[in-house]
Amino acid sequence: MSHTPAATAIVKKRDGTATNAMAQPQVQSYLLNLLGVNRHANLKQALNDVFSGKGKASGSHIQDGLAVLHASSGNMQQSVTLFYVMQGAQAIIFAMGEHAGSSSYKVSDFGQPSGTFVQGAKIAL
Repeated sequence: MSHTPAATAIVKKRDGTATNAMAQPQVQSYLLNLLGVNRHANLKQALNDVFSGKGKASGSHIQDGLAVLHASSGNMQQSVTLFYVMQGAQAIIFAMGEHAGSSSYKVSDFGQPSGTFVQGAKIAL
């Protein structure tokens, strides 16, 4: 499933607050601070997929009334998965994690204060 490429993105933080809208280089810099260095290349690729409209459907998951998309890159040990929704040409990234299995993910880096995408949650697609 492709979607409208993102012109900007907001990161919805684990405390429920959000950043200002940012272009891809600023989002990348912000999110890189949350990761170990061995996962930086995979974050960059996942973010490229968000901004180029190559995100994939995430089953029946809904966040803030919108269908959840995800973009993932990397192998099981160093993967990065971004969970987000699109509002027009703006992505709202609300969780970041990694592969837990072939069709499941763990919200390991940040999630939301409540709901399906809390820190530590396992997400099955």
